[in-house]
Amino acid sequence: MSNCCCLPGRAGGTPGYVREAVANKGLILEHQANQATPHRDLLAKTLETAMGHAREEWPGPYSPLEALQRLTNRLHESRFHLAVLGQFKRGKSTFINALLGEAVLPAAVLPLTAIATFIAWSATPMLRVTYEGDRAPEDIHPRDVADIQEALHPFVTEEGNPGNARGVARVEVFLPANILRDGVVLIDTPGIGSTLRHNTDTALQVLPDCDAALFVVSADPPITEAEIAYLAQVRAHVVHLFFILNKIDYLTAPEREQVAAFLWKAASQGSVANRDAKIFQISARQALAAKTGADTPALAASGLPRVEQEIIAYLAHEKAASLRTSVNRKAGDIVDHVLSDLGLKIRALELPLADLEQRQAKFEEAVRAFEAERKVARDLLAGDRSRAAAELETQAETLRQDGRQHVMAAVEQAIAENAGAFDQPKVHRAIAEAIPVFFERKLVEVAAAFRHDVEAILVTHQTRSDALVASVRRTAADLFNVPFRTALEPEPFRLGREPYWVTQEIRELLMPNPAQVVSRFLPASMQARRLRQQTEVEVATLIQRNVENLRWATLQGLNETFRRFAARLDADLAEGLALTRGVIAAALARRRTRADETQAELERMHVRRERLQACRAALAEQPAEVS
Repeated sequence: MSNCCCLPGRAGGTPGYVREAVANKGLILEHQANQATPHRDLLAKTLETAMGHAREEWPGPYSPLEALQRLTNRLHESRFHLAVLGQFKRGKSTFINALLGEAVLPAAVLPLTAIATFIAWSATPMLRVTYEGDRAPEDIHPRDVADIQEALHPFVTEEGNPGNARGVARVEVFLPANILRDGVVLIDTPGIGSTLRHNTDTALQVLPDCDAALFVVSADPPITEAEIAYLAQVRAHVVHLFFILNKIDYLTAPEREQVAAFLWKAASQGSVANRDAKIFQISARQALAAKTGADTPALAASGLPRVEQEIIAYLAHEKAASLRTSVNRKAGDIVDHVLSDLGLKIRALELPLADLEQRQAKFEEAVRAFEAERKVARDLLAGDRSRAAAELETQAETLRQDGRQHVMAAVEQAIAENAGAFDQPKVHRAIAEAIPVFFERKLVEVAAAFRHDVEAILVTHQTRSDALVASVRRTAADLFNVPFRTALEPEPFRLGREPYWVTQEIRELLMPNPAQVVSRFLPASMQARRLRQQTEVEVATLIQRNVENLRWATLQGLNETFRRFAARLDADLAEGLALTRGVIAAALARRRTRADETQAELERMHVRRERLQACRAALAEQPAEVS
């Protein structure tokens, strides 16, 4: 684990070196872009050619054609997603603003709402707000970049959008910042560790789509146990993890080294960092001031240019090569699939009419068996959904019991610390503190474990579904003596709808009620007994509400996921059947009504197959990486 230091007079980070890095950053990226462009353009041209031939052969909906289009879009976009993570008050928003060169994001002393903000390149500033439910997205056009922060305030701050009352699901910011020009997308995630919970889960949701994560820490205090636990979850989602040690301007040089060493030790012992992971020491506050004031020496001393050069440029290069390799491999599989389907069409036209009719009858006989297998698969899927729902109920009851024990233990401790006297304000504070501690940890654990179990179940069903769809294609291939190709790899299913838990109602529920006021006039022993009983009711109610939120949200996600999975099973099977039936029907129609055109049609198909084979050969010859 190396320690990157960008301080005056220190090895590996002198101002001259950094100024040179800043000057060269554009040249580095330009060189990489020039190096990558011929390969990318050749790959894009091959994809466009293959799509053109497939579109001529299948002018209607055709899943391989749609898959090729998605790959082409991904290649042209070439975006690199960087999530910026960190505990509340670590200077995360200021760090992002420093990268952008302007104070775009609100950086307040109060925590923000649990909403991810995606920041991407555009020549003109714009905000896009996506809402929960069916409400259409809203585009907002600020006059200039300076107005973006004001436009963001009503959506992403707790003051402007308390408790996310506006129902915002996602905010996208588009602006002409240099760091975004080469396809970098910065993702501002909610800070962990504030009193506004479910931030941790919200941050984790964006990580599977990220290429790297930048974790912001500082010395006030050094990295905490909660941050180490959070980083362990982050490591499960991202390969590239970099540490940003912020606020170094508040430390002396020896203190900086001590804090960096402590961070390295804590991260290493917690198994959340690789040996070659880097710690970048910066002052985001100084970097932002230097950028807005065009102060090059101060910018170099802030340490930010090293982050920009070593992380952004590196990832842009590595991700571009990885993206081309991935697109190339997937495109080859898709073109093989198209060639297999085209071979089926050619073979159907080449067969004698009587032979074709006989094979059609055999295929329809096989279809009845496929339909029976589909019904069995649906029944098995429904059974697993019911069992998963029952397991959720069991986990919810266990969570209720554990929650009551945890919070009541905090109550008993508060009473013991008060010499055995029942001090209601102290007890309520203990409850208000114990609820977040318990549910922040337990919700993530329970939700993650349940999601893992459900997704494991879906993997089994996906295997069964793939086998059924493959059997349709294999039967058609065997009947017509053409090469068999497996179905295209489907997108993995994920359990939807993230659970959350309640903090807003704690204060309201713990307010004194009339019965509590009356109990003050009772004898002390009776009063204490009543207050304890009332407290147990309050705790049970709070635990019940939080567990119910988790149970209900998870159950809705479970039902929706299984519903979509069943629908996709039906759609995949229907597509496979429709393709083969369509090929046979078209061949029969042409042979019966336009037999004189059959030879010309076959010649056209053979030419198209040769051109698609040329595309496949070109994909096989594409270089995997840029040297």
